[in-house]
Amino acid sequence: QLSCSSGSLICTGAVTPYNGYLSLTSEPFQSNSSYYSATLPLNEVGRVLYKQPVIAWPAMISTTFTIRISRYPNTTDSADGMTFVFAPDSNPSPPNSYGSSLGIFSRSQGGNVSQLAVELDTYKNGFDMDGNHIGIDTTSVLSSFAASLNSTGIDLKSGRPIKVQIDYDGWTKMLYVSVAYHGYPLQRFIEKPIIMSETVPSSVYVGFTAATGAISESHHLLDWTFTTFPLPSYSLKKQNLVKH
Repeated sequence: QLSCSSGSLICTGAVTPYNGYLSLTSEPFQSNSSYYSATLPLNEVGRVLYKQPVIAWPAMISTTFTIRISRYPNTTDSADGMTFVFAPDSNPSPPNSYGSSLGIFSRSQGGNVSQLAVELDTYKNGFDMDGNHIGIDTTSVLSSFAASLNSTGIDLKSGRPIKVQIDYDGWTKMLYVSVAYHGYPLQRFIEKPIIMSETVPSSVYVGFTAATGAISESHHLLDWTFTTFPLPSYSLKKQNLVKH
């Protein structure tokens, strides 16, 4: 069970632990109650990071997690989404990173940060392909690489548990993202070359962000596993190949 009090996770911003899961942005109800407030939580950001840095490169990386994003009752739209982030430090999300900035970039300072994020975007901003896509963000949320889920039958804000798997192959420098409703076979939607050593520090903090803007939604993290397997340097690999 995920917890902010176990000592293994750093929870900042609007993150609230519930019974076995984390809500990354505030809920418009009191704990153990179905009462909904008339005031929805707007312009919020939450961030959850594993407390210890991990090796980003050279490495083989795999992480699997389950999320649940849902509209609030009696609302017609919701926003903005979640990300899985490889962050350079364990700081909270930047100031003014709510809404379309998804808790990873400051609206005022731009995106000059050495980080990598896989976004699960639930709102169509002017620069987005639609309001139901996954994308890769490095220096900006103006994602240069994204994949729509509209034709797949998967709705990110359906309120159903969604399983996501992210794999990075340190030999081939390829990033893979697969998604499915919980209990169904994963479908791979993104295969993108990423040179991790040119994108993030060799040691990073990994975890999640979520944000709301002028409209809100629930962002739940239900479970999470992460593994990283350090690789020898390219020069060592080359020597070993020659030796054999």
